[in-house]
Amino acid sequence: MSTNRPPAKKPAPALAPNDELNALLQDFTQLKSYGEAMRQQMEFTTNVIAELVLSRNCLEEISKRGGNGETLVHIGAGNYVRAEIKDVKSVVVGIGADVSVEKSLESALADVESRLKQGQEQALALQNQYNQVTAKLQQLQARIDQLYGQVENAGRA
Repeated sequence: MSTNRPPAKKPAPALAPNDELNALLQDFTQLKSYGEAMRQQMEFTTNVIAELVLSRNCLEEISKRGGNGETLVHIGAGNYVRAEIKDVKSVVVGIGADVSVEKSLESALADVESRLKQGQEQALALQNQYNQVTAKLQQLQARIDQLYGQVENAGRA
């Protein structure tokens, strides 16, 4: 009785320890660069979230006061001026690419909430990806250390 099975694939030839070590060092360097870029993106996202939280809190406070009251307005470099807020009914909201639109206070608050939720979801996704990259780097480092030991021992023999 004959079976029609495809021929078994031959396993890929194993690399010499030096060659594998060089390949892993290259992979490690690339993955480390990717991890650094992700870390920077996480930092940027965290800063955006902090700004959105501040914006949300300010809009909520203005809304609670019926669009009236006194506040401190940040004018840059850690400097503020006192300002009287009177009858705020709309907010100019940046929508990207240096474009802003005027929205009602309620609509601006909803927009900030939505952007805050998106930022938090992005931060979580980035953190998960960063954790995976870190775990892979640890695995690569362990294999690199093992191969380095083999190469060193072979050089002594």
